[in-house]
Amino acid sequence: MENITQLDYIFPEPVYTLDYINQLRELDSPLNIIAQKGSQELFLMCEADICIFGGKRGGSKTYSLLLEALPDIRNANFYASLLRKEKDDSRKTGGIVDKSDGIYSQYGIYNKSQQDMTWNFHSGGKLKFDYYSDTFEDFKKRFQGLELSFVGVDEITHMPYEYFKYLLTSNRNAHNIKNRFRGTCNPDPDSWVATFIDWWIAEDGIPIPERNGVLRYCFMYGDTVNEIYWGDSKQEVYEQAKERIDKLWRKEYEQFGNKEDMFIKSVTFIEGKLEENIKLMKSDPNYLGNLANQSDEQVSRDLGGNWKFKTAGFGLITFEDMENFFANSYHNEGLRCVTCDVAFEGGDKCVMWYWEGYHARDVRVISVDAKKTVAYAKDFCKLHGVLEENFCYDVNGLGQVFKGFMPRARPFNNKEMPTNGDRAMFENLKAECAYKFVQRMKARGYSIEASLLKQKFSGKNYKNVSLENILLKERKAVAQDDTDPDKNWRLISKVEMKKVIGRSPDFMESFFMREYFEVKNPKAIRKNVWML
Repeated sequence: MENITQLDYIFPEPVYTLDYINQLRELDSPLNIIAQKGSQELFLMCEADICIFGGKRGGSKTYSLLLEALPDIRNANFYASLLRKEKDDSRKTGGIVDKSDGIYSQYGIYNKSQQDMTWNFHSGGKLKFDYYSDTFEDFKKRFQGLELSFVGVDEITHMPYEYFKYLLTSNRNAHNIKNRFRGTCNPDPDSWVATFIDWWIAEDGIPIPERNGVLRYCFMYGDTVNEIYWGDSKQEVYEQAKERIDKLWRKEYEQFGNKEDMFIKSVTFIEGKLEENIKLMKSDPNYLGNLANQSDEQVSRDLGGNWKFKTAGFGLITFEDMENFFANSYHNEGLRCVTCDVAFEGGDKCVMWYWEGYHARDVRVISVDAKKTVAYAKDFCKLHGVLEENFCYDVNGLGQVFKGFMPRARPFNNKEMPTNGDRAMFENLKAECAYKFVQRMKARGYSIEASLLKQKFSGKNYKNVSLENILLKERKAVAQDDTDPDKNWRLISKVEMKKVIGRSPDFMESFFMREYFEVKNPKAIRKNVWML
């Protein structure tokens, strides 16, 4: 049987027959690097300018990003960048850098320096592991002027839309190498990616099989994902965006191509499937069970590949809201106060925020007994010059202990009547504060000390996670109960919150208690007590 097709006389590299490839797959040799049947094979054959490879965990999506570089790895002019959010994410044990060694080591040498993290291929080409956690202005400076024929983003749902759009300006080259942008991810219904790939997803959140890998076309006008012009052909997109495209067109461009080809990009979505990752399932069959032992929502996304499943409620704070919050200028004029979500050792975390105006200046997270918790709270207030009457704690349940030791502190009763005296608008005081917190957050009225975001904490179902990522996850628990739209405004229950994120949202609940000082008539507030 012939192992090489007649195409071998056209392309510089051997083009093997499908029968021969299947033979190699059956041999299961660690020396053979071969795309697995199904979604991985489809992804590596993709001709779209932009491809989102998303779906179930364990679908070999990250490994596929690495394989995508192989067709051009012998080209001296091939430059690529693979990005994860944090600078150190790629270097983690078992991460994308470790996986790359088994693929690229025969083609080049890797520079392990944290300042470099680049594969230098023998041909002269390069592939760099990069990040995008810096400010947008710093990010633009780093990528400005770069020519990258291949850009890949692992976990693209974590990347802000504006970063994604700016990366596309660097996805170019002058050496006739196919430019392509690839993003991998697990389902996240609150991300801009979910909106971007909506055409490929059914109403129940499951990818539509008939549309898997089907090309569509778009013109990405504006600053938000909702402003994109979509169509089934370039001509259809052009007709919709004709006025905007024509304004940008110059007669001198005609020598390089037409309007449709130069302004309109091809896009597709490919569903990643765990069941097609034969390598993983054979080597670690328990992985399936690990995915199953999670919350209903997480199982639906990680194992079911569902892009729209939510346990309950209507999410109120978007990913973009949080990114704006992290980058906001400081709103540190006004009341100095501390808010506390009370917990003792053996349970959830006790979280205390120190506020200067609407600026979260400091945070303390503890898990000790009741006596020590009170002592820590007093010390935290003293450290920042906060009067006892400007310390607010949730009095429901464990918070009762503060009544005896801090009698002038402000007890926050979740179930208390709203401040206007009736429940026509809000179910309770907690709902009122949460609503006002969401409104202020969306208006960019809150800010946070930048150094806090990198601090790492551990708790129930999470370990050594940055505050930034904790808050990004807990925002999903701030959700409106929409089971009965005719009733007053209310949050989903604490039980439902735990189902959404797999634990209690201690950081976020103590966060929106800041609004208590606005909805309640404040007691006499002495400013600058710390100077006495």
